[in-house]
Amino acid sequence: MRRGLLITGAVLIVIAVLVFAIGVYMVLTQAKITVTTATLPPGGNITLGTANPDRILTVSYMDSINKPLEIYVTAPGQWSQKYVNGYYVVAYAVLSGKGNLYLINNYSIPVTVTYYIISGLRTGGAFELMGIVIGIIGVILAILGAVLRPRR
Repeated sequence: MRRGLLITGAVLIVIAVLVFAIGVYMVLTQAKITVTTATLPPGGNITLGTANPDRILTVSYMDSINKPLEIYVTAPGQWSQKYVNGYYVVAYAVLSGKGNLYLINNYSIPVTVTYYIISGLRTGGAFELMGIVIGIIGVILAILGAVLRPRR
């Protein structure tokens, strides 16, 4: 057993738990969910939000006809829409500049849309990720410290 490695690994595991707990606390206290409901006439649209190169816009929505609405973006980038547990989830990332994300009612009847925008997760998520990485390193060092034979 290499006591130094074992102790270093144990200390890193404790630090990882603390950093992860801080990240969870930050997410719980800083996360903001905005819920909006609107009725779109046929051909009508609504702006869901703006994406920047350093910010991916993620929105989930459900509508009264349970069919996907048309997506329109104002700047080149990547976007995808998936159906998950009764909600359509849309993620949009621009390549440069700012881009707006619109939902368009491409049906011949009015559609009521309820959409959710979640913000404020970046910092807390970074802390959680750091905690996981530090924890993995700590576990590896603790295992090595317990398994390796002492130096002579």
